[in-house]
Amino acid sequence: MRRNRLFLRAMGVLAAALALAFTGAVQADDHDEPLRVLMITGGGWHDFEAQKDILSEGISERANVEFTIDHEAGNDPEARISRHEDTAWAEEGFDAVLYNMSFSIEDNEWVYRIVDAHVEHQIPAVFIHGATHSFRHSNPERWFEFMGIRSMRHQSHMPFTVEALDEDHPVMADFETPWDTPQGELYEIEEVYPTATPLAESYGEDSEEYHVNIWVNEYEGVRVFGTTIGHHNETMETDNFLNLVTSGLLWAVDELDGAE
Repeated sequence: MRRNRLFLRAMGVLAAALALAFTGAVQADDHDEPLRVLMITGGGWHDFEAQKDILSEGISERANVEFTIDHEAGNDPEARISRHEDTAWAEEGFDAVLYNMSFSIEDNEWVYRIVDAHVEHQIPAVFIHGATHSFRHSNPERWFEFMGIRSMRHQSHMPFTVEALDEDHPVMADFETPWDTPQGELYEIEEVYPTATPLAESYGEDSEEYHVNIWVNEYEGVRVFGTTIGHHNETMETDNFLNLVTSGLLWAVDELDGAE
């Protein structure tokens, strides 16, 4: 039986049937136990202090998710968090990892150890905005392959319109397009890998080209959802964005209705 996970915290005691009256519902497969999701956040250039709450609370209102938040990095983009010093974190029983971070570490051995942990333990991943630019300066090919895209730069800060490329994909079911973002920082996508499926794109005024900004990927058996949308809190806290990321997470762990 489908469960609707969208409800206001203040009305959390209400029956699930009442929750169906609210808009922006995300439909998830039955899952009695909460999904255990590790959120890696922190680094520079973004308001991660606010965003860790926006994401964890917004997603948990839409799906049965329990977050462990690692914000050890604070606002240091060169921080090497203790959790990534080895692969032991992958044995802690997490169902997925959500990356919302901006790290500038130039050490591919460090980066590839993260990828290895995901592959060895088949742990799905979600990448949001700055996470797709993390580690890029050392040109870590396997990191790009894992994400499904390569991006090295962004355009000017301005809103943009998100247009669907595959509106029939289950991840897009509760995401309304075309969507004009309240604020924006469009990332230029230089390469979409063959294993990735683009779901949406936006036109970049600076580059005068379209750039994919929502996609899914499968890397060595690991499901990945990614979006480069989400620089500003005003964009991240919208229902449309939170519905999208929740659906992407549920797809990654194979708990989204209609997903194959």
